[in-house]
Amino acid sequence: MPLRTKLKHWIRPLLFVGIFLVATAPFSIIAQLTAHKKNGNFWPYFYNEVPQNSLDIVYVGNSHSKTTFIPGVIDHLLGTNSLQVSTVGESIYQTQFEFEEVLRYQDPKLIILEANPIYSGLPTNDIRSWNYSFFYAMPFSVRKFFYAHRFFNDEDLLKFYLPFTSYHADWKNPDQAKERRAEALETLKQLIETDWHFDLPYQGYENYLVSLPLDTELDPDMEADDCPILDFEERLAITESILQNAKEDNQPVVIMETPQFVNPFARCRDQVVELAANFGVEYVPLMENDARPPLWFGDDEHMTQFGALRASVETAQYLADALDIAINKEMLEIYQRYFFSDYTLDQDGNAVTITLIPDNPQALADMHFDWYVRHKGESYLEEEGIRMLALSFTLPETEGDYFIRVVMFDPAIHYYVRGGFSFDPKY
Repeated sequence: MPLRTKLKHWIRPLLFVGIFLVATAPFSIIAQLTAHKKNGNFWPYFYNEVPQNSLDIVYVGNSHSKTTFIPGVIDHLLGTNSLQVSTVGESIYQTQFEFEEVLRYQDPKLIILEANPIYSGLPTNDIRSWNYSFFYAMPFSVRKFFYAHRFFNDEDLLKFYLPFTSYHADWKNPDQAKERRAEALETLKQLIETDWHFDLPYQGYENYLVSLPLDTELDPDMEADDCPILDFEERLAITESILQNAKEDNQPVVIMETPQFVNPFARCRDQVVELAANFGVEYVPLMENDARPPLWFGDDEHMTQFGALRASVETAQYLADALDIAINKEMLEIYQRYFFSDYTLDQDGNAVTITLIPDNPQALADMHFDWYVRHKGESYLEEEGIRMLALSFTLPETEGDYFIRVVMFDPAIHYYVRGGFSFDPKY
């Protein structure tokens, strides 16, 4: 077949593919921006906004990491520059690629590998749209496609190459599709106006605002007598590969287990501790000997700011020793003023009193409190005061959910702690 005939034979299919990609590009961009937004912009921020080799500490993990470690507090205490790089719900199957990218772009004093992805996280056959954010954000390279082909199955790989197929369910729900498109277009407009600048509020920390109800009890059946992870050997093998890569790169690593109200994987820990020890890596369970009051947790797995602040201070104290960094003792004392051990919620008829229980009541001399009460989504009451540990109010109705919000700050640093409590009236 003559060369000209061969070219004619291929030009139509290639032209079709080119037109198809151009026509679907806006929808793919919308899908990518939606994935980034759902995951909190961690990875576009990491690749576009963070200078290479500029970080002292990097926290690698999933939602357990971003709701436990508060980089701003740790940096304030140690004078460091740290950042969260996380994917919501990720397992160690995805962490391995993210860890490699951190090694490639940063040379931190320490990488904190949060332990939960070793034990839990979404399996590769049950990933969500936000799992794609890391892969979408990666700069164009052979490595990007190599990672994708190792991680995704055939169906999910199609969504990697053609992002607009990620939301095929929207075709059956046009209203949802319109809403998603409008949000993505607004995000795109903001990116264009800011020269494609991504924000990562609070260096990646996220506050699970609402504390567990006081009657939440630990279910002993949730904390198994043996390790319940079916693919644990494979997870351990990937963790070993991560630690081997760190060793070859002379990168210091510590594995930190973040606190949970219920920890179903406690019986799996010994094997990870042993594996880490083989590489000279320390395994640190945070707040292991502390109680687990409902105030500190937003659900069975994630901490509120009340708990995360304590965990972050403990992390800073550990890092000060591990990295031989002087901790700011004045700031340490101020942050410890925000330590609360639990709360009470008392109801007598239609009279309600909520009280925060501080570790050290004498340390709250200048602490400012703002209290807000909402009923059926509408503002009902606002009060403020110094050392106002308790709020008492009268229920306007016996029906409907109530939400109580508290914001406190010490004028010495104007650091804000925000908490929330939901309850149904009981008579």
